[in-house]
Amino acid sequence: MKKAAKVRQRRRGSILPLFAVAMIPFLGFLALSIDLGLLAIARTQCQNAADNAAIAAVRTLNGSTSGNTTAATTNAQKAGTLSPVLGQSLATSDMTITHGSYHYNTTTQSFSPQFPPVSPDNYNLTQVVVTPARSGFFSRVFGLTSFNISATAQAVYRPRDVAIVLDFSGSMNNETDLWNCESYLGTMLNTPNNTDSSFPQWGIYAPSYSANANLQCTSSDTRVGNCNITTTIGGIPPLVNDFYSNNRGSSAASAFTAAPGSVTSTTQPGDAYLTTSTNKSGNPPGRTVAEVSGSTSLTNTTNKNFASQGYKYFTSKTFSGYQEGPGYWGKTFFIWPPDQLNDWRQNYFIDAATLTGVQDNTALWDSGGNWLDPPGNYEINYKAILAWIKTAPAPFPAQLRAGNILYYSTIPTDVPATAYDHTQPNSNITNQDQRFWKEYIDFVVGVWRDPTGTIQHPGSSTCSYGPDFAAGDGTGVSITGPDSATKYNGVAYVAPTDNPLRPRHRLWFGAATMIQYILDTGLTPGTTHDISMVPAKLGIAGAITDIQNNHPNDMISMIYYSRPTYTGETGQGQFDAPIYSLGRSYSTITTSLWYPPNSSTADVRPWDANGNLAPGAHGDYDSNTATSYGLRLAYNQLSSAATLRSSSMGGYGRVGAQRLVILETDGMANVATSCTGSTGAAYNSYFNIGTGNSYSAGSNDPANESVTIARQICAQYNDSSYGLPGFATTSRPVTIQCIAFGAVFEPSTPAADNTAGIAMLQSISTIGGSTFPSSSGDPTNGYKWCIGTLSQRQTKLQQAFTTIMDSTVPIVLIK
Repeated sequence: MKKAAKVRQRRRGSILPLFAVAMIPFLGFLALSIDLGLLAIARTQCQNAADNAAIAAVRTLNGSTSGNTTAATTNAQKAGTLSPVLGQSLATSDMTITHGSYHYNTTTQSFSPQFPPVSPDNYNLTQVVVTPARSGFFSRVFGLTSFNISATAQAVYRPRDVAIVLDFSGSMNNETDLWNCESYLGTMLNTPNNTDSSFPQWGIYAPSYSANANLQCTSSDTRVGNCNITTTIGGIPPLVNDFYSNNRGSSAASAFTAAPGSVTSTTQPGDAYLTTSTNKSGNPPGRTVAEVSGSTSLTNTTNKNFASQGYKYFTSKTFSGYQEGPGYWGKTFFIWPPDQLNDWRQNYFIDAATLTGVQDNTALWDSGGNWLDPPGNYEINYKAILAWIKTAPAPFPAQLRAGNILYYSTIPTDVPATAYDHTQPNSNITNQDQRFWKEYIDFVVGVWRDPTGTIQHPGSSTCSYGPDFAAGDGTGVSITGPDSATKYNGVAYVAPTDNPLRPRHRLWFGAATMIQYILDTGLTPGTTHDISMVPAKLGIAGAITDIQNNHPNDMISMIYYSRPTYTGETGQGQFDAPIYSLGRSYSTITTSLWYPPNSSTADVRPWDANGNLAPGAHGDYDSNTATSYGLRLAYNQLSSAATLRSSSMGGYGRVGAQRLVILETDGMANVATSCTGSTGAAYNSYFNIGTGNSYSAGSNDPANESVTIARQICAQYNDSSYGLPGFATTSRPVTIQCIAFGAVFEPSTPAADNTAGIAMLQSISTIGGSTFPSSSGDPTNGYKWCIGTLSQRQTKLQQAFTTIMDSTVPIVLIK
């Protein structure tokens, strides 16, 4: 028994050493597993550090030439060192930081990192590789002094294709007009819009005599009193300061100057109106020959003397043939009764029946005293008017330019003989100096023939300087014509009781009517301080700066829309193509807000291809809020169809990019477009519009058509149920945001004039996954109503664009 016990004791003694030996590899594997766990933790911490560093760097990158890469590297290092790995802060040497771009290959239609960026990319991507050296707690006993840890992160600004669609329809400059002509003004319709106190207040214009003259706005209604043609309004300077007479590249010289201080509002140089009772001092103006002479009898001695001697019989002064207005009114040859020896009717208008100077009032006015149109009644004597314009006092410079547009290089002596035929389109005049002056004279006479062939008259939205008025108490207006049986010096006598309506701004040749002509006919330079356009442009320019600084992987397209030029037309439309296709040339995009294309080295002319694209509002002579056409241009911009690129109509849309459309408008859609669409592979469909395509004004409801185009843009890439497939995927829907701007949306505007516009914007927004509110008081989306004072509109528009651009997460990790 003792022997057996001793054997068992010896066996126990041998097991303990064996167990100790067996535990060595076990403990080693345990230590290694612990260190492998630490390694996994370290790698996670390294990835977090890399992610944080990459995101911090990308947030710092911007659209500048350098991309701000130096600061981006510094910020990446700071962010990386704030993320410890296994309790130990990273050193800057542990991080390799590389900046590049998320480059889009148009051939493969895919994105990939590019180091460094290649044109047209900006710096918009950062890669951070973290490789710290860390040792384990136990594994060094096996000779492992450190772990090989590495993590890579690539952060990028989310690629986004943005189509900015801006309303440049004619209504965008209505608030600058001399006269309120728009229906949405309600009770303020057909009232003066000009607040400048410098206006004629003598003779028939004296407010105490002709209350109907109405030449100054005194209302406090926010919708009116915004005409800044000749005076500063709301901090925005007058338009007369935006035009120049110097040669390009020479020192600036203002084109227009106010009349001398001696030309007051109550005393006019030139010819004075005759008063009643043989021009007795202190009496009111004589509206007719009979009121001046005191008799309707043609055999009356006073009437005979007036007919044979003219104004000199009453005044003992030589008749000048003009009245000079105060401020920027210029001058007019109109006076009533006319001087029989220097009769403006005979000097400047040709009777269509006799082909001699007009002697018969019925050639110029109807029986109710309303001015007639030229065809069949009279011809305008352009040669005589041009000669009169150039005689002192001369209100116009020798040449006129603004915003890289040369409006005229000289004041011509005449227009082509064929232009005297008022039925001929103005586009037939090839000399642009002659065309400018012919159209301006027609405009001031009040018979401008627009590109559609329609004659426009004062008091309409296309001759926004107010209709004629009845002098005095408004009674006795009539035209009977001359007594052809009685002539003096071979000239028919002016009927003693003829009393036409008087011109408010009609027949006043000066800076005010010339600028109004430029506004109404759609020739406005982009640099003009148009009361509506300037706040809009400044707000948009600020938003572009925000895009450049904060969204360098955005591609921007700048689209203006009004009424496009349909097939077979001449001069009716503009902005048939986008002003700037998807790209990142921020300075070029901003410049496009102010200057016509291709005008950086030489001026363009008003009616040439580039002049027609001057960034000003379209004329008011037709329905031109073609919202659906603007959205069609946006569709083509988002398309990837290569065939669009050669015509600058689009084709640069990036598959995989977010797509955003921002639609700004000041009113309601009022013209539709009939065109065809071409369906290609996914993302490659487009509309057949622009130069060289056949399309026309459509018969669809313009608002409904705009909603339909919005559906096409936002449809899934494989959904053609609305005619063309869209650009959305399940994970990347297309967004459309709508912004309302201007007087149509002011609270004082009658609901009947903005309800349809609000409904359209709400429908488009809903389709585009956004919200357009019913009023500016909406606590979430009210910022999309850009109304109020001019400075408020500018601030709100910039805020609206910035808020919209920042509404999505701009940075993502792609690795």
